[in-house]
Amino acid sequence: MKTSETYKNEILDKYKLEKGGKVSIYLVKPTSANIRAACILLLNKRNSIKDNHILNHFFQFKNESNKLKEIQDFDVDKFKPIVNFLKGRAKNTSTQNIELISWLIDFQPRPLQEYLKKDKPLYKLEIETIKGVNNVGDIDLDLTSESSDLINARDDKKGKWSTIQLVLTTSLLFGVIVLLFIIIKPVDDNETWCMTWSKNHFERISCETKPYSKYGTEVVPYEEVKMNNFKKIEVDMATDFFAPVTNKPLIWYAKNKDGGIEYFTNPGLHPITGKTLDEITPYIIKKYVPLHSNKIESFVQ
Repeated sequence: MKTSETYKNEILDKYKLEKGGKVSIYLVKPTSANIRAACILLLNKRNSIKDNHILNHFFQFKNESNKLKEIQDFDVDKFKPIVNFLKGRAKNTSTQNIELISWLIDFQPRPLQEYLKKDKPLYKLEIETIKGVNNVGDIDLDLTSESSDLINARDDKKGKWSTIQLVLTTSLLFGVIVLLFIIIKPVDDNETWCMTWSKNHFERISCETKPYSKYGTEVVPYEEVKMNNFKKIEVDMATDFFAPVTNKPLIWYAKNKDGGIEYFTNPGLHPITGKTLDEITPYIIKKYVPLHSNKIESFVQ
């Protein structure tokens, strides 16, 4: 019997087994910042209507066209209950947290309503469909043995014909897809590419160069969000470190082996050491950030 409790337990079991699957780099040791980084990565990869409902319920988006920015500015403290749940510190968490986890680890079927449907007999699903389409309210069916036999006989005939139609349609569709793939296979398909860290940014590279690139850095799966947004930068006191309205950090940092500070434009993991980047703080700015850069135009006239 499928329930909301079994839904939660199966999601947790999948996480324990796979540690996040495709985003395990962020979820194997979950932190609030890592979960936000995983959400940014998956935003444009898992965006079905049902997934958008999950995200809207959790993030409460104000602007549908600017979801990425709203996630970047989202309060990381709101991810702490999810961290506690995944680490076993809490036995329960809210429904919206469970649904977000299901999206992050690609649990199927999701959300809860879809999961519960998989446990219902076919005739109940048909009744629910009738209710939804005709809006006739509750339907009370007295399925006697005779009426049940008639329904089963009718459904057997329909089922056989439906199966034949399904097989023919599926075969035809599969053949068309294969033919199109052969004829017009895209040349620039991101799935066939990897990327590697080059000095201060990620560079697209052939996956055949694994495990390391000519720069001596690891060749990793291609991620469009990182390619476009994740960069190492130089900062000075003129840099915008915090968002003007929300005061959320715009810069993340990590200490290098020489004790210096390296600055990055997005949260996540250091591209070489793999350590989690920290949010910029006023203390770090005051202690490490120079008053100006080495460029002449940065000096006060």
